[in-house]
Amino acid sequence: MTDLDSPQFSREVAEIAQRLFRLRNRFRVGIPENLFVLRKRIRESQLKGKFSDIVDFDTFYRVGIIFSHYSQPITMGEVSRDLEIPLSTATRMMDWFVQNGFIERLRDAEDRRVVRVGLTQSGQEIYHTINQIFMESVIRFMSHLTSEEQQTFFKLLTKVLDAFEKETQG
Repeated sequence: MTDLDSPQFSREVAEIAQRLFRLRNRFRVGIPENLFVLRKRIRESQLKGKFSDIVDFDTFYRVGIIFSHYSQPITMGEVSRDLEIPLSTATRMMDWFVQNGFIERLRDAEDRRVVRVGLTQSGQEIYHTINQIFMESVIRFMSHLTSEEQQTFFKLLTKVLDAFEKETQG
């Protein structure tokens, strides 16, 4: 095990950081290809008229992830909290999604003053297509590791991300 204060550790961290920094644009290389595949898949589906309205796949994917964690439509407060954005920004964002047919607003059955939002069928289909393409990329990159290495990688990455989240909460 490398001592965290050692020059060896500092060199290793610097080398990894430099490689990540140098390769950062290559991480995006697969994205245009993936977007081409996504566009093709959507053109071949019944969603072709809606697709041209999607500008920001990252935001669409983040919103889809949030909705996929809930079994029922959610409140605007939950959207705001989970996206870590102000409620007014979440509302404007949901307005765009509603106008483009990806999300629908629903009244809460128990309290008519509460408005809930959920993905429409076309929103779900586009989210699932984006997610499938993303997962295919992850599987392709992870295939270079053995099963044991994959488990170790995920365990260590989770531990590092947990520590990062804990230290940056505020």
